[in-house]
Amino acid sequence: MNRNIKIIGGSSQIRNLIEFIKKASKIDVNVLVLGETGVGKELAARMIHIYSARKDKPFIKINCSNINENLLESELFGYKKGAYTGAIIDKPGLLEAANGGTFFLDEIADINLYLQAKFLSFIEDKELRRLGENRTRKIDVRFIFASNKDINKFIKQAKFRDDLYYRISVLSFYIAPLRERKEDIHLLIKSYLKNKSLKQSQYFTIEQTAIDKLMRYSFPGNVRELQNIMERATVLSENRKISEKDIIFYNMENSGKKEKLKSNREIIKKTVEKYQGNKTKAALALGVSRQWIHKVLNESDRK
Repeated sequence: MNRNIKIIGGSSQIRNLIEFIKKASKIDVNVLVLGETGVGKELAARMIHIYSARKDKPFIKINCSNINENLLESELFGYKKGAYTGAIIDKPGLLEAANGGTFFLDEIADINLYLQAKFLSFIEDKELRRLGENRTRKIDVRFIFASNKDINKFIKQAKFRDDLYYRISVLSFYIAPLRERKEDIHLLIKSYLKNKSLKQSQYFTIEQTAIDKLMRYSFPGNVRELQNIMERATVLSENRKISEKDIIFYNMENSGKKEKLKSNREIIKKTVEKYQGNKTKAALALGVSRQWIHKVLNESDRK
């Protein structure tokens, strides 16, 4: 694992987060990191692992919301050959893969009550049984959990076990959204452009008007969104100098964008012309894929 990764920012919220990471890395207890999507919960988890005594052991992650709940149990606990249709070999789960290291469960609030009970039992005993198997296995793993949801609200709605919550939140921290720590934006931009310049061996700069535009934005997607905006801006920029026009925001208001664009191909054509026929830049500017632009323009030409 890259031990040079770090959290960028100078706000009081980030300073407090760094102090929390230092504390959490020295104590081998369960940790819960809360915050909106894109604030850097996984980065915080990785840093806790990197600075802990488990740093040379595996760091395994899973996003509970990205896996079908019927598959999540087998992914976590593994299975024995013949446990169900399709189980043609013995397969260890991710919890076994993390033995000795750190296991990061993102969006823990999304697991169902059955798995919550099974997980609570595992946390308490540090023993697991693969699906379809009788024997138990001792597993030594440190847990870091994360959620972008209000777990207390879920507990009141009987969607999350309070006993599990108490076990996963021995130490907890809330990472503030980027809109509440705007002093970090300039440092994040500077860090991104420095890394981009090193990777491409080309020096990127940004105009003050572009920075001002970013400072006025609310960043519903937080740091992850800022990174995407900057990645797009470096592609759209001329002579590697990012101007205000290169800063393009996408949000939920654009959810019907493709249908609107499809009904007005002239916008697509003008955007492609604006970037001298470069469909990659036009796609980034419009917030769609290059392949989609190509397909729509081809359909237009055939009509």
